[in-house]
Amino acid sequence: MEDSYFLGANSRAGFASFYRHFAAAPGDTLHVIKGGPGTGKSGFMRAVAAAAKEHGLNVETVLCSGDPDSLDGVYIPALRQGWVDGTAPHTIDPAHFGADGDYVELGRFCRLPLKEADRTRVLALYAAYKARYTAAYRWLAAAGAAQDAAPTVVLPQDAEKKLRRRIRGILQRLAPRGEGGEVKERFLSAISCRGELKLELPARYATVYRLDEGRGLAPQALRIAEEEAAARGLSRILCRSPLCPEEPEGLLLPEAGIAFLAGERRAEGERSIHLDALLPPPEAEEKLARRRAVQLRRSALEAATGQLRLAKERHDELEAVYRPYMDFAALTEFTEQTVRAIFL
Repeated sequence: MEDSYFLGANSRAGFASFYRHFAAAPGDTLHVIKGGPGTGKSGFMRAVAAAAKEHGLNVETVLCSGDPDSLDGVYIPALRQGWVDGTAPHTIDPAHFGADGDYVELGRFCRLPLKEADRTRVLALYAAYKARYTAAYRWLAAAGAAQDAAPTVVLPQDAEKKLRRRIRGILQRLAPRGEGGEVKERFLSAISCRGELKLELPARYATVYRLDEGRGLAPQALRIAEEEAAARGLSRILCRSPLCPEEPEGLLLPEAGIAFLAGERRAEGERSIHLDALLPPPEAEEKLARRRAVQLRRSALEAATGQLRLAKERHDELEAVYRPYMDFAALTEFTEQTVRAIFL
């Protein structure tokens, strides 16, 4: 079984990262992969993940938020080992080199130095790539400001108590008490070169509650659900909004197989909690202001993803420059040897 998620996000405040939590629990080993564009980091991790699945092991794959077709990490829970792309923007290092982690240097398979023409080309492409990201983050800041401009609605105390009773009842029926449980933070969504992308839930979450609303109540409801799950001693995975990482977008309870998701996400067999029904109908002024905020947010996000697409094109060009310098035969042999050693 394979679970996929993001640990980084292109957000209103720049790149947001949860990579510090990757393969960082006691007993984990972190292998940090180094190498420039086109040096085979993602392919190396795909080979590790494929071998783990062939051996019947569960695998967690971390997708790249800028390019979801690329991998940024692989974790094998049964082996307590993780491999991660340790290059910018998610630069990461083992906490204690040699004790709980090491480095995998794939740049050594690149026959440097570059020819002068290619060196000039690389410098220009890096500059263009960074400029596109700078522009994208400006548009994402505008999208966040537009989201802030939507009218703020707060659940009245009696409505909050009613919602809390319902969520508590769901957990009492479906979730056996835990023993404290761990808390993880992840992204199940990304703002990427392919637009706003939402990943499918892992199959283990057979019970899905969709927080159906159109007035911004989902974050409040998710905080209530997280509080009730914590009180019940359950492990929690807090899924954050990629645009505004301080806001929750979903809550996963792996021990119980229960997920609470914000309204825009859909899942097969879902059940709905109609949050707007807890409030009196909105006035015309609120409707108009919210509609304008949604339109502005959508326009700014479209502009941001356009810049991210252009950044992806520059990155692809960078990889094309480095590709002729790579000794792929040696890289393949190293990858195969490493995979064999992992699963001895």
